[in-house]
Amino acid sequence: MRRYETLFIITPDSSDDELKTIFEKFQNVVTTRKGQILSYEEQGKKKLAYEIKKHGKGHYVQMDYLGPADIVAEVERNLRLDERILAYITVKLADSVDPESVKAEAVEPRRLAKAEESGEEAPAAAAEKAGREEETD
Repeated sequence: MRRYETLFIITPDSSDDELKTIFEKFQNVVTTRKGQILSYEEQGKKKLAYEIKKHGKGHYVQMDYLGPADIVAEVERNLRLDERILAYITVKLADSVDPESVKAEAVEPRRLAKAEESGEEAPAAAAEKAGREEETD
């Protein structure tokens, strides 16, 4: 399987229900093509560098997924057909990826983020700090 990242911009007047509908639509496209969505991150409404289809702002969405080579063509076809999508770009991140190792990578950043939110030190930083304390003794 290959790993891809697609960034697309949705019209700024889209409601939360429409954003959810768009997510479900692309989740369905990826899963029917035997792919897996690793992450779907809504980055919020931002100002565009220039107007696209007479819009000065847009909802930015980043989708990271795994799938066979033909999955990009289908995702981009659906992006072109949806009138709510202003622009998109897809980047291939890796040629051959093991889905299990990618899932393990995705769990590690979440665990680190939770540790930072709760005020705890990240496991690697705590181990490094403990190692330095032993050296000074």
